[in-house]
Amino acid sequence: MATIDDVAARAGVSIATVSRVMNNSYIVSQAKRDRVLEAARALNYQTSRGQARKTANRTILIVGSAFIFNVISGIQFQASEEGCEVLFSFANQPDSTLGSIGLINRGQADGIILLNYLDHADELPALSRKIPIVHCGGTRHYPDSRIVAIDNKQAAYEAVMHLAGAGRRRIALLLPEISADIPDYILAREAGYKAALAECGLDFDPELIYQSDLSPDSLNEMVGHMLSLADRPDGLFCVTDQLGVGALCALQAAGISVPDEMALVGFDNDEISELCRPGLTTIAQPWHEIGGECVRQLVSMMQEVSPVGRQIFLAHELIVRGSTVG
Repeated sequence: MATIDDVAARAGVSIATVSRVMNNSYIVSQAKRDRVLEAARALNYQTSRGQARKTANRTILIVGSAFIFNVISGIQFQASEEGCEVLFSFANQPDSTLGSIGLINRGQADGIILLNYLDHADELPALSRKIPIVHCGGTRHYPDSRIVAIDNKQAAYEAVMHLAGAGRRRIALLLPEISADIPDYILAREAGYKAALAECGLDFDPELIYQSDLSPDSLNEMVGHMLSLADRPDGLFCVTDQLGVGALCALQAAGISVPDEMALVGFDNDEISELCRPGLTTIAQPWHEIGGECVRQLVSMMQEVSPVGRQIFLAHELIVRGSTVG
């Protein structure tokens, strides 16, 4: 039986594009849509929507403060395969709690997927004993939590090892400016940075740890500090692509040549990382697959066929572009 991977390979597109076509999304060109549909017909590909399953007619609630399109695409595609409905709740306030969501209080959500949700109220351990919960991306870990993500520490380690392999010996770290409740994946990326330095015999220098709120002022302040050092850094690992592109612009504005004087690596492989010049070397996450796996894990919990506490790590990839190789 043909799979979505087979259709993507035959049509010469990504899995996310196949998912968009099958979900009738408008964010697909007509030419790609035609190729996908033709490939699906040739392979006799059929989704399993409408098939009788234990999870049919169940409702999955997505709660988060930020939504990534390809993650949502993967969630919706797999939910359709499982016969589940998907609803969304935007939790963008510091005092947002799951307990304040009516669907949860009324027992109308059969399972929850959390995206960038920090649990300020520390309510997840108790709530997870009442309803299946899957964390997408590894924002917060607690005993018996179910997490689907990449190995953020290992990915960061590989990113910094790439910089070291390019001959960089003073490698700085750029973190987001967070007042409290630092997401676990940010902590893991910082740990990977430190592990790579140790592996290469490079000194860890707290003076080379920077934070930015992505404002021009904070980025220019970082670059100004770098230029003021007697032993200036020659490499920079940014824990998100937004920070990476922001740093790239600030460095170029200050007359710093990238990658000759400063090599940069970002994280996430956002579209902007490929559009900037030079392109940003980065870590690619399989967003569509992560979204789909979140649903599969949630379904297994609904069916009570797998234990609660698990961390599912999907494969990441280092994408090398011009910010590290001239």
